[in-house]
Amino acid sequence: MEKKQPKVSVIMPSLNMKKYITQSIESVINQTLTDIEILCIDAGSDDGTLEILKKYAEEDERVHVFLSNKKSYGAQVNQGLNNAKGEYVSIIETDDYIQENMLESLYNLTQIGYIDIVKGNFYHVYDNVENIIKADTAKRSLANLDKAFKINNQPIFLEGHPSIWSAIYKRSFLLNNEIMFLEEEGGAWVDNPFFYETALKAQTIRYTDTPYYYYRESNENSSTNNLTNLSIPAKRIKDIFEVLKDNEWDNPEIKILFYNRIFRYIEIIIENQEKSGEELDYEATKDVHEILRNVDITYVQENLSTKNKRIYYKFASPLILAKFENN
Repeated sequence: MEKKQPKVSVIMPSLNMKKYITQSIESVINQTLTDIEILCIDAGSDDGTLEILKKYAEEDERVHVFLSNKKSYGAQVNQGLNNAKGEYVSIIETDDYIQENMLESLYNLTQIGYIDIVKGNFYHVYDNVENIIKADTAKRSLANLDKAFKINNQPIFLEGHPSIWSAIYKRSFLLNNEIMFLEEEGGAWVDNPFFYETALKAQTIRYTDTPYYYYRESNENSSTNNLTNLSIPAKRIKDIFEVLKDNEWDNPEIKILFYNRIFRYIEIIIENQEKSGEELDYEATKDVHEILRNVDITYVQENLSTKNKRIYYKFASPLILAKFENN
């Protein structure tokens, strides 16, 4: 007898997450929405993570363990998408955990009609700190409507952290639009272009400011806290530029929100460069230069702080690359 289609396929990519994996997977297994499948995609853990996942698979028929031959977050999620059978897809990072009613609450918001994306809010969690902080999504919460919307009607949805894991996505929507993750090495911030592509292509989005997801900020091995390749944020911005061009980004509010993200990410690059005490290398400098050459000068003149104007004129100038010519 053919099995009934699960309501949600939960994709859980892992690599050496023994410290957090039990809390993470149990928060999924114990969901009030039981009609789910759990696809664990492990990229060669050698700390006991894989053995823990296999134990849960033996005990719960909804849990399936797959091995990935690529240490790439994007490749792991794609492998999960290729094996998923659910009506909707959820991506849960295995150093995080979720409230027991997250999947049921988000799924219930799809029942007003065809919905491509349902997104909730999240909490920031720090190890050895009692306070759990609700993410500041005051601007995005303006999109907290009783009905579905398209991004052109609520561009503010693009403000803030991509937080792709606090959402569920209609699997047929992802398949029909051929939306997949970039398969870069490591984490590599590939959630950024995925966030933009899904938002821009979705015909129907719902948002709730209720937080269900616990996002761990203190994992020192995460791609956010361990940014060793300073060109990564710039490369993802370039990828978002391509997504926007492919999706006719003529909405001025979307443009401003994207430009705001560009300068925040350049600030992150500079902050990490100052922390390391080293100058930006040619590759990172060239990526930032190419990005800023694509920024509308009107935005620079009308929206940027004095500090960010200095950054713009420094890195947009061809002279920034000239210093590498004799090296």
